[in-house]
Amino acid sequence: MTAETQEKPTLVERLTSASNSHDLSVNIETRTDADYLIAVGLQPAKLGRLVYQLMSEWDTRLKPRALTTADIEHVARRMPRIVKKTKDRRGERVTEVLDIAGAHALAVQWLAESRRETLAQLPTFRKLMDQHAGFMPWVLARGIKDGQAKLADVLLWWCDRRCESCGGINLANGKTCKACYGFGARDTPPQD
Repeated sequence: MTAETQEKPTLVERLTSASNSHDLSVNIETRTDADYLIAVGLQPAKLGRLVYQLMSEWDTRLKPRALTTADIEHVARRMPRIVKKTKDRRGERVTEVLDIAGAHALAVQWLAESRRETLAQLPTFRKLMDQHAGFMPWVLARGIKDGQAKLADVLLWWCDRRCESCGGINLANGKTCKACYGFGARDTPPQD
Protein backbone atom coordinates (compact mmCIF):
# COMPACT_ATOMS: atom_id res chain seq x y z
CA MET A 1 0.00 0.00 0.00
CA THR A 2 1.48 3.34 -1.01
CA ALA A 3 1.38 6.53 1.03
CA GLU A 4 -1.19 7.95 -1.39
CA THR A 5 -3.70 5.11 -0.92
CA GLN A 6 -3.08 4.54 2.78
CA GLU A 7 -5.82 6.15 4.85
CA LYS A 8 -5.59 7.27 8.44
CA PRO A 9 -7.70 5.32 10.94
CA THR A 10 -11.11 6.73 11.76
CA LEU A 11 -11.96 7.93 15.25
CA VAL A 12 -14.01 4.80 15.95
CA GLU A 13 -11.01 2.66 14.93
CA ARG A 14 -8.72 4.75 17.16
CA LEU A 15 -11.06 4.39 20.15
CA THR A 16 -11.41 0.64 19.57
CA SER A 17 -7.64 0.32 19.44
CA ALA A 18 -7.22 2.49 22.53
CA SER A 19 -9.74 0.48 24.54
CA ASN A 20 -7.72 -2.69 23.83
CA SER A 21 -4.31 -1.08 24.34
CA HIS A 22 -1.77 -2.46 26.78
CA ASP A 23 0.05 0.88 26.95
CA LEU A 24 -2.05 3.73 28.35
CA SER A 25 0.82 6.04 29.16
CA VAL A 26 0.45 9.76 28.47
CA ASN A 27 3.15 11.48 26.43
CA ILE A 28 3.31 15.26 26.09
CA GLU A 29 5.07 15.04 22.71
CA THR A 30 2.59 12.81 20.87
CA ARG A 31 -1.04 11.79 21.03
CA THR A 32 -1.39 8.34 22.59
CA ASP A 33 -4.23 5.89 23.12
CA ALA A 34 -4.73 7.31 26.60
CA ASP A 35 -5.42 10.79 25.17
CA TYR A 36 -8.40 9.49 23.20
CA LEU A 37 -9.87 7.72 26.21
CA ILE A 38 -9.33 10.74 28.46
CA ALA A 39 -10.95 13.14 26.00
CA VAL A 40 -13.98 10.94 25.42
CA GLY A 41 -14.69 10.05 29.02
CA LEU A 42 -13.52 12.76 31.34
CA GLN A 43 -14.70 16.04 29.86
CA PRO A 44 -17.27 17.31 32.38
CA ALA A 45 -18.72 19.94 30.02
CA LYS A 46 -19.00 17.34 27.26
CA LEU A 47 -17.33 19.69 24.77
CA GLY A 48 -14.27 17.45 24.43
CA ARG A 49 -16.51 14.50 23.66
CA LEU A 50 -18.37 16.62 21.10
CA VAL A 51 -15.06 17.52 19.41
CA TYR A 52 -14.21 13.83 19.11
CA GLN A 53 -17.73 13.12 17.87
CA LEU A 54 -17.21 15.84 15.25
CA MET A 55 -13.95 14.17 14.24
CA SER A 56 -15.79 10.86 13.90
CA GLU A 57 -18.50 12.46 11.75
CA TRP A 58 -15.80 14.10 9.61
CA ASP A 59 -14.08 10.73 9.11
CA THR A 60 -17.28 9.20 7.74
CA ARG A 61 -18.07 12.02 5.27
CA LEU A 62 -17.02 12.14 1.68
CA LYS A 63 -14.64 15.06 1.44
CA PRO A 64 -13.55 17.00 -1.64
CA ARG A 65 -10.43 15.58 -3.21
CA ALA A 66 -7.39 17.71 -3.82
CA LEU A 67 -6.95 18.74 -7.41
CA THR A 68 -4.31 16.88 -9.40
CA THR A 69 -1.62 18.51 -11.51
CA ALA A 70 -3.76 17.88 -14.60
CA ASP A 71 -6.76 19.55 -12.91
CA ILE A 72 -4.64 22.57 -12.01
CA GLU A 73 -3.35 22.83 -15.60
CA HIS A 74 -6.95 22.70 -16.83
CA VAL A 75 -7.85 25.59 -14.49
CA ALA A 76 -4.76 27.50 -15.65
CA ARG A 77 -5.83 27.18 -19.30
CA ARG A 78 -9.05 29.05 -18.45
CA MET A 79 -7.17 31.87 -16.69
CA PRO A 80 -5.42 34.83 -18.31
CA ARG A 81 -1.91 33.99 -19.47
CA ILE A 82 1.24 35.48 -17.98
CA VAL A 83 3.17 37.58 -20.49
CA LYS A 84 6.93 37.09 -20.35
CA LYS A 85 9.38 39.27 -22.20
CA THR A 86 12.83 37.95 -22.93
CA LYS A 87 15.74 39.50 -24.78
CA ASP A 88 18.20 37.62 -26.89
CA ARG A 89 20.48 38.41 -29.83
CA ARG A 90 17.54 38.70 -32.20
CA GLY A 91 15.74 41.22 -30.02
CA GLU A 92 12.88 41.17 -27.58
CA ARG A 93 10.53 38.21 -27.60
CA VAL A 94 7.10 38.06 -25.95
CA THR A 95 5.64 34.72 -24.86
CA GLU A 96 2.54 33.78 -22.95
CA VAL A 97 2.63 31.03 -20.34
CA LEU A 98 0.02 29.40 -18.12
CA ASP A 99 -0.40 30.84 -14.65
CA ILE A 100 0.16 27.55 -12.79
CA ALA A 101 0.89 29.29 -9.47
CA GLY A 102 -2.35 31.29 -9.72
CA ALA A 103 -4.32 28.16 -10.62
CA HIS A 104 -2.77 26.29 -7.70
CA ALA A 105 -3.74 29.12 -5.34
CA LEU A 106 -7.33 28.98 -6.66
CA ALA A 107 -7.36 25.21 -6.16
CA VAL A 108 -6.18 25.53 -2.54
CA GLN A 109 -8.81 28.22 -1.93
CA TRP A 110 -11.55 26.06 -3.48
CA LEU A 111 -10.48 23.04 -1.41
CA ALA A 112 -10.51 25.08 1.83
CA GLU A 113 -13.98 26.47 1.08
CA SER A 114 -15.29 23.00 0.19
CA ARG A 115 -13.90 21.56 3.43
CA ARG A 116 -15.56 24.37 5.43
CA GLU A 117 -18.89 23.64 3.71
CA THR A 118 -18.56 19.93 4.51
CA LEU A 119 -17.77 20.74 8.14
CA ALA A 120 -20.74 23.11 8.42
CA GLN A 121 -23.10 20.28 7.40
CA LEU A 122 -22.10 18.05 10.32
CA PRO A 123 -24.68 17.93 13.15
CA THR A 124 -22.10 18.16 15.93
CA PHE A 125 -20.54 21.25 14.32
CA ARG A 126 -23.77 23.14 14.93
CA LYS A 127 -23.72 22.06 18.59
CA LEU A 128 -20.14 23.26 19.03
CA MET A 129 -20.93 26.58 17.34
CA ASP A 130 -24.05 27.14 19.47
CA GLN A 131 -24.14 30.64 20.97
CA HIS A 132 -25.23 29.34 24.36
CA ALA A 133 -23.90 25.81 24.82
CA GLY A 134 -20.91 25.33 22.54
CA PHE A 135 -17.54 27.03 22.37
CA MET A 136 -18.99 30.36 21.22
CA PRO A 137 -19.65 31.72 24.74
CA TRP A 138 -15.95 31.21 25.52
CA VAL A 139 -14.94 32.88 22.22
CA LEU A 140 -17.32 35.79 22.74
CA ALA A 141 -16.20 36.29 26.36
CA ARG A 142 -12.62 36.79 25.16
CA GLY A 143 -13.64 39.31 22.48
CA ILE A 144 -11.90 37.42 19.67
CA LYS A 145 -12.32 39.22 16.34
CA ASP A 146 -14.06 37.08 13.71
CA GLY A 147 -14.57 34.52 16.47
CA GLN A 148 -17.03 32.38 14.57
CA ALA A 149 -14.72 31.98 11.56
CA LYS A 150 -11.69 31.32 13.76
CA LEU A 151 -13.55 28.73 15.81
CA ALA A 152 -14.65 27.00 12.60
CA ASP A 153 -11.01 26.96 11.41
CA VAL A 154 -9.86 25.44 14.70
CA LEU A 155 -12.55 22.75 14.56
CA LEU A 156 -11.62 22.01 10.95
CA TRP A 157 -7.98 21.74 11.99
CA TRP A 158 -8.97 19.21 14.67
CA CYS A 159 -10.87 17.17 12.09
CA ASP A 160 -8.24 17.19 9.37
CA ARG A 161 -4.69 18.39 9.84
CA ARG A 162 -3.44 17.41 6.42
CA CYS A 163 -1.79 20.10 4.35
CA GLU A 164 -4.27 21.79 2.04
CA SER A 165 -1.70 22.18 -0.72
CA CYS A 166 -0.33 18.65 -1.04
CA GLY A 167 -3.01 16.64 0.78
CA GLY A 168 -0.52 15.34 3.31
CA ILE A 169 1.90 13.80 0.83
CA ASN A 170 4.94 15.22 -0.90
CA LEU A 171 4.49 16.50 -4.41
CA ALA A 172 5.52 14.46 -7.43
CA ASN A 173 8.98 14.50 -9.02
CA GLY A 174 10.75 14.72 -5.68
CA LYS A 175 9.56 18.26 -5.02
CA THR A 176 8.76 19.28 -1.47
CA CYS A 177 5.51 21.06 -0.72
CA LYS A 178 6.17 24.74 -0.06
CA ALA A 179 3.22 25.03 2.34
CA CYS A 180 4.13 22.22 4.77
CA TYR A 181 7.80 21.68 3.83
CA GLY A 182 7.19 17.97 3.37
CA PHE A 183 5.71 17.33 6.83
CA GLY A 184 2.21 16.80 5.40
CA ALA A 185 0.45 18.76 8.16
CA ARG A 186 -1.08 22.23 8.22
CA ASP A 187 -0.07 24.84 10.73
CA THR A 188 -2.42 25.47 13.59
CA PRO A 189 -4.84 28.33 12.89
CA PRO A 190 -3.56 31.81 13.82
CA GLN A 191 -4.11 32.79 17.44
CA ASP A 192 -4.51 36.55 16.98
